[in-house]
Amino acid sequence: MATSDPPGTRSFDIRVDQVTIPSTDTTYWCKGFELPQEIQDTRKYIIRFSPNVTEGTTAHVHHMVVYLCSSLNISNANANGGVCRDVLDSLDCSNATAITAWGIGGEDFVYPSNVAYPIGGDQYRYAYIEMHYDNPNRLSGVIDSSGMTFFYIDTPREHDSGVLAVGNAVFHYMIIPPKAKNYTIYSFCPTDCTALFPQDGIHVFANFLHTHLLGVSITLHHLRASNQCRSGSGIEELKPIDSNLFYDFNFQEIVHINEVVIRPGDGIMLTCTYNSENRDTITFGGQSTYEEMCLSFLNYYPRMGITDCYSSAHPPSFVEYLSRHYNQSEIAEFVSNPSKSKFDEIFNNITWTHEETEVLENSISTGSHYSYYLGPSVNEVRIQDVPSIGCPYEAPPVMLECPDSVDPTSGAVSLITLSVTVLLFAMIAIILIN
Repeated sequence: MATSDPPGTRSFDIRVDQVTIPSTDTTYWCKGFELPQEIQDTRKYIIRFSPNVTEGTTAHVHHMVVYLCSSLNISNANANGGVCRDVLDSLDCSNATAITAWGIGGEDFVYPSNVAYPIGGDQYRYAYIEMHYDNPNRLSGVIDSSGMTFFYIDTPREHDSGVLAVGNAVFHYMIIPPKAKNYTIYSFCPTDCTALFPQDGIHVFANFLHTHLLGVSITLHHLRASNQCRSGSGIEELKPIDSNLFYDFNFQEIVHINEVVIRPGDGIMLTCTYNSENRDTITFGGQSTYEEMCLSFLNYYPRMGITDCYSSAHPPSFVEYLSRHYNQSEIAEFVSNPSKSKFDEIFNNITWTHEETEVLENSISTGSHYSYYLGPSVNEVRIQDVPSIGCPYEAPPVMLECPDSVDPTSGAVSLITLSVTVLLFAMIAIILIN
């Protein structure tokens, strides 16, 4: 028990057991669990969790996600698991909801003192862990027993926490051209979804940003309809909820943020920027480390019945761009059968230049998307346009102020004098550079 944990804190583990990591470059391994009887009998409240990565497998454990289930095929619970695509159907997890996500470099996560994640009792008596193993050298004989330790208490806190996953649906409709220095993917959680949020909104207190190898920057945007923005009525971009402009694949963790309230009817947009200069072919969205993701996991309160809110490009959004390279019958065939093999054939036959990349990005960022919002209380799929921001966010200027104890008339540099000095230095630097 950590010194900051309250008296009576107890713990349980969700971890795999002596898994031989397959000798393939990427494996998703899933294992089901029946939660401890004490938790099944009476609701408990998670206040902290810690990653436990087996010594010697750090290079292979890319990330872990733990999901809670209201029911699970008990005959498959507590077995050693298997490749996710082979075992998830047999596990038959009902109302799956992510409780936590951990990535390379992450450490312990502690909930705020007035927030806890409810578990057990009359719902969520089961769980499964999804392990993402990365084995680019296809080594054999690597044994792993990694997982997560959850610390819980008996009494509720003021707020029950939930996790909302947003971003680009993990699907081959997400494509990144090769040889691109800065290519941005846009995805959004529509206002139709947030209109279902609690009346007073949700309070986001922590977040986990996630891409794979090509990601260099991620921003979680907060949008709101306004009739007072600079361009008149329209969508105003508020201060970003979270942003990492120097994203590092090897250091990913849930971070606490200054609490943000997302109101019913607000919009959420996630933008991920990638550098694919070292790639020779299209990179697709997908599960593999060498494919890409654009996701964000918002930790918030109060808990609600929505767990996922994604979007992905609608195939007709590619039509305007593809008309530069293909005739109408070829494009019609693509739209009617947008399989991964067809995407591969169509887009890898294009000679990618900076101009081509810009045109594609603009076409997708202003086109239509499928939007998905899912959870125990909702299951909706719609086609909607990417939000058009009328008033982009502008960070307030940084003001330099004299300490309260300094009298500007006593010879100290005043704020005005300091500002002019900074401006003069900036002008001199520009002249010297030119």
